[in-house]
Amino acid sequence: MLSFTVVIVVLFLTIFYYYVKYVYFTLRGPIPGIPPQFLFGNLLQTGIIWGDESLANVLLKLKIKFGDVFQYWFTYTRVIIVSSLEDIQHIFAHRNVYDQGDIFIEKLSIVNPSEVAALKGAKYKRHTSVSYSLFRGSKIFMHLDTIIDCTDKLLDRWRQINDPTKIYLNMNEQTQQLLLAIFGFIAFDYDLQILDNECEKGQKELVSSMETFFNTTVRIVEMPAIIGRIYLFLNFKYRRARLIINQYIQRIIDQELKETVAMRAERKRTSLIASLISSLQQDENIEAKKREEDKRGLSRQEITGLILSLLTGGYTTISTVLSWFIHLMSKYPEVQAKIKKELAEYNHRRLSIEHIESLVYLDCVLHEILRFVPTSIGSIRTLIVDDRLPKTGVQLKKGDQIFISFYNLGRDARYWSNPDQFYPERFLNQSEEIGNNNKAALISFGGGHRQCAGQDLARFELKVICARLMQYVTFVDGGPEVNSGGYQQRDTVQPKHIGVAIKFD
Repeated sequence: MLSFTVVIVVLFLTIFYYYVKYVYFTLRGPIPGIPPQFLFGNLLQTGIIWGDESLANVLLKLKIKFGDVFQYWFTYTRVIIVSSLEDIQHIFAHRNVYDQGDIFIEKLSIVNPSEVAALKGAKYKRHTSVSYSLFRGSKIFMHLDTIIDCTDKLLDRWRQINDPTKIYLNMNEQTQQLLLAIFGFIAFDYDLQILDNECEKGQKELVSSMETFFNTTVRIVEMPAIIGRIYLFLNFKYRRARLIINQYIQRIIDQELKETVAMRAERKRTSLIASLISSLQQDENIEAKKREEDKRGLSRQEITGLILSLLTGGYTTISTVLSWFIHLMSKYPEVQAKIKKELAEYNHRRLSIEHIESLVYLDCVLHEILRFVPTSIGSIRTLIVDDRLPKTGVQLKKGDQIFISFYNLGRDARYWSNPDQFYPERFLNQSEEIGNNNKAALISFGGGHRQCAGQDLARFELKVICARLMQYVTFVDGGPEVNSGGYQQRDTVQPKHIGVAIKFD
């Protein structure tokens, strides 16, 4: 009897194994790709799981091997990578065919149900209607002084050391602190005290907690959803990090709740936190019973989640670009010298909006950094109906997950002359196409109706910070042992090895 039971169990497990392998881990159809491994998909084969390779590099190598369209498995999730500019433009232009990626909704909602990237439809509109307009157009210019003041605090920190031989190995952490401080003021009218020298514990506590949150989120994306939920439940370090982050968020909310209703109503057109708190639902129980299309405002839990989403999105990409700026300036002193020459007429004067807008060469440098390095890996969409890509002619099916790799576009010789060369001058000409340099292939903040809503603010922050730094300091290469670059995969792709000296001019 026992042997019969064992045979049945073994037979069941064998059938179950082959069923799951066939349904979730089998390469099929005409689109090329690497046959996936059971449970791991392509993550183990391509070195992603152990951190040997960044996803950006892996997808670039696979594009060279398979062409503009190929399959890739994130564990059991099959994703179709698209790298042709014409096909990508088609995807972004047809929002009624390509909606936000289901993989984001499934995985990111595990760590934050109010994560903007995990929302769509009426719920997405309800969450973003109270916030996104504050990050666009001329409204961003009012934050100039805040950005300069915070950057000056970082400069003061370096000035106190003022040792041109010291090699700074924690530049990723310092750029994160700077952008967190700036976004705390801009979005929430709140001083996170992260740049204050007397608050070193707070600096490490919040930045470390955010780093844990990001690393865990990346791991969750790589796992099946049910395993991800178990992983979160058992991950004490993550739960402690969330507790610390939530404490900061509750302080931000409590500070705003102390304001009078009249004062908040006056400020909500220009203050994100005032706008968020003004949207707080009067009766959460009544709103919870309504259809999503009929709901108004946000619950306190939703506001907490949205603040977390805005806080993470508001500093990660730009701090990463800033780290790459510092690294690349140390590697290309002639580019750094040209920026300083453009700034020379302003000397150490406080920069105005007119000054910032006149810095054409600095614009070229920042565009080139966004093209040259994979600061943001890409964007993902899910097909609502069947479609055929116009350039490659690939037939796609409803439910397919489509991934658009920005890095593949940035390193494509069809769109850029000498794509592996760091050459800011390629952007000096104002026309859309300069020789073989097609500016339409630079989509670092996404495209279509789900492109980054904060990109105007992000570009402005980045330009102001870089201009202010270049007014005062020169970044010097710390040597190949510590400043060799390379890619470190997080939610963005940071420089893996960055070590620079700082010389005050």
